[in-house]
Parts: sequence; structure tokens; C-alpha cells
Amino acid sequence: MKNQIMDKFLEGKRCVLRPLAGEDINKRYLKWLNDREVTEYMETGVFPTTLDELRDFYNRVSTSKTDIMFAVLDKRKNLHIGNIKLGSINWVHRFADLGIMIGDKRYWGKGYGPEACRLVLEYAFDRLNLNKVVLGVCSTHKNAINVYKKVGFRIEGRIKRLLNLKRRYVDKLMMGIDQAEFARIIK
Repeated sequence: MKNQIMDKFLEGKRCVLRPLAGEDINKRYLKWLNDREVTEYMETGVFPTTLDELRDFYNRVSTSKTDIMFAVLDKRKNLHIGNIKLGSINWVHRFADLGIMIGDKRYWGKGYGPEACRLVLEYAFDRLNLNKVVLGVCSTHKNAINVYKKVGFRIEGRIKRLLNLKRRYVDKLMMGIDQAEFARIIK
């Protein structure tokens, strides 16, 4: 196995981001996608995911011109703990959607999510010169909302009763941050 840290692309204090690699497509990653607690607020996980489906997903995202997927690694242990993505990049209007999954539950609540988000936002605004990054989040997913607010996202809209969560319809919050807002935050 090649040294994952040597392939680092973005580096923070506790995590490293690098492009998702074929070697990441394994039973450990698959276990995250089939863990109801990990996927509780995601569309993934409603139906069981197979290793072949995960490989197909990797092949699509790794050749996409509008999606950039990073593996999130614990810098100290050199361990793949999740993924973060800039997706549906609109190169004309200069915006993208952000999605994140910290699949390894041992890393929940320890600051890896906010750090990975900050690194990706720096990349989106400084290197890709995007103007805005947006995301959608279930209104009952308070931990995620707090993470996004911590890195500067603001609630910009609400779609009432859109998401079916455990047979109950809940609101979807639309959150966003633009390049100028992010620049003010990191100063």
C-alpha cells in the first residue's frame, strides 16, 4: 500500500485531505455506508450498498469534471476516517455543493469535520476561485448544523417537510457561504 500521507493534498492540524483512491474502496468504507447510525441523515444507506456499487460510485466520481472527492485522514495515525466532496460544481456560475461523511464513529465530535470543511472551503475559494459553496442539511441534524455554522455557513433557506426521516417529514435547511464571507472569517 502506498503511503497515504505522502499523497496529501490539503493539510490541517489533525487531518489531511487527499484525493479518494482506489485502495480506499474496501470493506471498511463499505461498512460505513451500511451503518444506519453513520447514514442516518444521508440518502445513502436507505438500501444496502455492495462493494461493486461502491466501486461504480468511485469510478464515476474519480472521472467527473464536476465532482471532487477527498479522503479525510487522521494525520497522526494515517487512517482514512471519512470523505468530503465538492459536488455539482457549476463552472459558469462558480458554485458547488459540499458533502461530508466522517464514517469512523471514533472520530465524531473531535473536530475533524470542521477542520475538513475549512480545508475544503479554502481550496474552493482560493484555488478553484468559486464564489459560493452551498449544502442541504436535515433540520433535525443539530450536530451537522453546528459544524457548518462553526466554519461560517449561514442558513439561507428552508424547504418545509421535504425529507422523510424515520417516517416523519422534516424540513431541509439550505446553507451557504460565499468567498467574501469566508475571507472575513479566516482573517
